[in-house]
Amino acid sequence: MKRNSIRSRAPKSSTAIVRRVMMANVGNSLKPERVLRSALRRAGLRFHQNRRPIPRLRCEADVVFVTAKVCVFVDGCFWHGCPEHFTCPKTNSSWWQEKIRSTRLRDRRQRIDLAMSGWRVLRFWEHDVIAKTQRVTSRIVVAVGGGRVGVQTSPG
Repeated sequence: MKRNSIRSRAPKSSTAIVRRVMMANVGNSLKPERVLRSALRRAGLRFHQNRRPIPRLRCEADVVFVTAKVCVFVDGCFWHGCPEHFTCPKTNSSWWQEKIRSTRLRDRRQRIDLAMSGWRVLRFWEHDVIAKTQRVTSRIVVAVGGGRVGVQTSPG
């Protein structure tokens, strides 16, 4: 980790409860990701989860379709600064603003790097995955070349 990185300058948690909540968020598969993966499986799609689309690139997507070269990210409203739901914490607000800004810049760099390597990148806010699961799933199905979700075709 770089000496002057945003993480290395993180302030101490304001309370023990805040510290526990923040530590519990690292590396877990959260509800929106589970909901999306479940919907994609019901749509008959096979995929990898929590995988680097390009091994040399330090970027792990929530869902990866290797053959179709499509990767999907579910962005948390807090951690990625959702314009609809993000509220900056009052404690250490300047650090949090910088943290969210750096996360957005990282997301943009990763999207560009992946696109330059021939990958299609789909990003969805967690609130859209939960509230509009079918719509999000349909967009992914179309992106990977699976047609439309929920349309039955008759055999022969």
